[in-house]
Amino acid sequence: MTPDATPAAAPGPGAAPDTGLFGPGSMSWRLHADPLIGVAGLRALLLQSLHPVVAHGFAAHSDYRQQPWARLLRTADFVAVTTFGSTDEVSTAARRVRRAHADSPFVDPGDGSLRRVDEPQLLLWVHACLVDSVLAVTRRGGLQLSRDESDTYVQEQVRAGVLLGVDPGAAPTTTADLADYLEQVRPVLHLSEPAAEAVSLVLSPPIHPLLELLTPARAGWASLAAVAFATLPGWARRLFPAARPSDAVVPAAAVTSSLRALRRTGVGVSSLVPSLARSPHERAARRRLRIA
Repeated sequence: MTPDATPAAAPGPGAAPDTGLFGPGSMSWRLHADPLIGVAGLRALLLQSLHPVVAHGFAAHSDYRQQPWARLLRTADFVAVTTFGSTDEVSTAARRVRRAHADSPFVDPGDGSLRRVDEPQLLLWVHACLVDSVLAVTRRGGLQLSRDESDTYVQEQVRAGVLLGVDPGAAPTTTADLADYLEQVRPVLHLSEPAAEAVSLVLSPPIHPLLELLTPARAGWASLAAVAFATLPGWARRLFPAARPSDAVVPAAAVTSSLRALRRTGVGVSSLVPSLARSPHERAARRRLRIA
């Protein structure tokens, strides 16, 4: 599949059901339906921000300052659509994102050169951070995965990366490849000014005063963000001296216990009331494929 590729055309009448990019037997369905996918998404955003060129491109072409919640929700929705959506839905979502990235020049903070948000090497960093975060958070939270299953997930996710412009020849296809890639990029990572601003909004986004007054939304989000931060590798946490939440420096065992408790709660809710635990896109996919 080339960087411009999209999934094959939807099957005609009488053909097999449209399973989309992955299908219900895939590792991507299994991991992206996990109750901890939201924590993994927050971790991915924190890790992504450490790339100074990515952070500057994001700051230049994102509305996260004005609409931080909308930006977070759009990102989560895109992951859900590409995971559970039909062929047409996946293709439409990918085209929309690529159009948004198409006219996106910005100045490289390092050498002053003109860069683009949709450069394959920058998209690869964003892609790798998400894949690594999903594996790191779900496994630490108690999801039992073999090495082969984890490698399968990494390989499957290349399809999603390619939809947005990632070079399929450069994308990691195993967990070992993924670890090697992250290690190769580490020397260029640091907390730039736009990254610090973005991270502050992720860790403490604006909440409607009435919602903050009447519910524990602020405390709940702060706890969730602190757990997401604490799941970052130590070398990454040490790059956040000005932005890390004060309660994020907690013992590793406490972080693991918190993740496992969150996951058990989510699994319990899913068992009792599946409609509350599953995303709208997963529910639609199950209806489309006639899965209970």
